[in-house]
Amino acid sequence: MMKNYKLYVFTQDGCAPCNRLKDHVKTLTKDEAAELDFVPLKTPTGSRTALAEELSVELTPTLVVVHETVSCDYDPHLGYEFCDLEEESVERFIGANNIIEHLQATLDAYTYAHPE
Repeated sequence: MMKNYKLYVFTQDGCAPCNRLKDHVKTLTKDEAAELDFVPLKTPTGSRTALAEELSVELTPTLVVVHETVSCDYDPHLGYEFCDLEEESVERFIGANNIIEHLQATLDAYTYAHPE
C-alpha cells in the first residue's frame, strides 16, 4: 500500500517555538527533513493563508499530516476525465515540544524516510 501523505509544518516569523523546531529539524537526516513541507501560517498582510484556512490551522508551529488522493470523473459525452487532488487531514500536532516528541513515529507511519 502506497503512503500518500504530506506533512505540512505551519510556522511564522518571530515565533520562538518555530525556531526551536527548525533547529531540531536540522539534526534530522536529509531524507527525514525532506519529508517536512514548511509553510507559512499567514500572508504578508497578516491574514491566514488559504492552506491554513483549509486545514483549520490557528497556531504555530503546527504539524498537519494530510492524506492525498486523486478523485477523477469521466464525462463520456466529452470524452474527458477530470481529476482533482484532494487532501484530508488525518493527524495534527501543535507546539514544538509535541511535534518533536511525535516526529519520529510520524515519519515512520506516513513516509518512506525510514526504510524497513
